[in-house]
Amino acid sequence: MADFVASNIVKEFQTPAQTLRILDGVSLELDRGQNVAIVGESGSGKSTFLHIIGSLDQATSGTVELLGKNVSELNEGELASHRNANVGFVFQQHHLLPQLSALDNVLVPTLATGKPDSAMIDRAKSLLESVGLADRMTHKPGLLSGGEQQRVAVARALICEPVLLLADEPTGSLDAANADSLGSLLLEVQQESNSILICVTHSGKLAGDFSRTIRLEKGKFV
Repeated sequence: MADFVASNIVKEFQTPAQTLRILDGVSLELDRGQNVAIVGESGSGKSTFLHIIGSLDQATSGTVELLGKNVSELNEGELASHRNANVGFVFQQHHLLPQLSALDNVLVPTLATGKPDSAMIDRAKSLLESVGLADRMTHKPGLLSGGEQQRVAVARALICEPVLLLADEPTGSLDAANADSLGSLLLEVQQESNSILICVTHSGKLAGDFSRTIRLEKGKFV
């Protein structure tokens, strides 16, 4: 079995008039070290799929397995632990805490298990160095450019050494130069960490850099 398996994912929303099926039996399998870009029109369900496999949302039916564990069967407490330990998220908006330095923002996910120790602090510093922010560690988000803020977000996503790295329009708010740089960075750190990278994007250029591209159309992969 593959390291990551999403099987027959269905997501429906009930409206007063009808039931809307956003995802219609979507399946995907990936092993560590693999990456895929998911493209499609706005409203096609790309982000919904990402949220389900990242356990931020629940499918109407279908299963998600990571490293042989059926994530769909976990309770709320177990899901929170699973997300923190195994899943890293990079969103279009960086969601950095404005009152914290870049270093402290990277360390935020570690607070779920208590105060970060010296080894974790060293890892956070190393990650910021690896994303080109060695001289920005003490800067708060307001003093960083948009591209730098997204790099902090990438380092934060990697702090707990996730198996599954999910990126939802990570370059959507960046200019062309910063978008190219961030796209290259995501793929570089994914290969270095031997993780699984799944990226939702409208950018054909970014998708073209991935090993594989899938289009989501009318609730199905085509």
